[in-house]
Amino acid sequence: MSTPEHRARTLVATTTMVEVGVLDQRAVLRRHAVDGAGAVLFDLADAAPQCASRARPGTPGPVVDLVGTDVSSVPGPDRVRGVVRMSGPVEILPLPLRPDLRDRLGIADDGVVGRLVPHALTLEWRVETDGDPAPSRIGAEDYAAARVDALGGWEDGWVAHLDADHSAVLHTLATRHATVPPGARVRPVLADEFGIVLRVVSGQLRRDVRVPFPRRVSCGCEAVWALNSLVGPGR
Repeated sequence: MSTPEHRARTLVATTTMVEVGVLDQRAVLRRHAVDGAGAVLFDLADAAPQCASRARPGTPGPVVDLVGTDVSSVPGPDRVRGVVRMSGPVEILPLPLRPDLRDRLGIADDGVVGRLVPHALTLEWRVETDGDPAPSRIGAEDYAAARVDALGGWEDGWVAHLDADHSAVLHTLATRHATVPPGARVRPVLADEFGIVLRVVSGQLRRDVRVPFPRRVSCGCEAVWALNSLVGPGR
């Protein structure tokens, strides 16, 4: 199963909602990237001004806060799946910058890229949990060593497709793993290497049901095969 550091690394790498700043004075990044060590790269001009103005090439940078929020692609209440909060110093990447990095960040030729190296991290994970979860502390080394989930960056589109076109199949799968009250709505909330999570909503009651794949998958094609094998032929 996924670990907190695995979820955190995946969330930071794949979410489009990232804010950088100090305390409650944060700015939303247009784009960001994550390097092999898990550090977050971004156009320094996007950061809150009080942070960007203190960063200097070749000198220890200011310690800033980053908040990454993962929101499900399936509309409805309780769409926030998790929140990562990290803090650490911002370095200035030396020039010249790689063209692919410039393209990824949408940065101008004279732009400056900041690199936030996380020293402290927490994860609030709201899938397969009861109520409001307490933040889990994650070691910086554990986070850096974790992999991005094999379905990270792909599963959102697939989950939205399943919700729009295969609701009856999802309902059937949920009934095989949990008691589904009459009239309850079943919607997908997450897919990862290990399976798909279905959210059963009945009135004010909410329950997340994990439907495990026959085996751990390593790509989207394997995930589609795994779900089809659970559904059975002809579905």
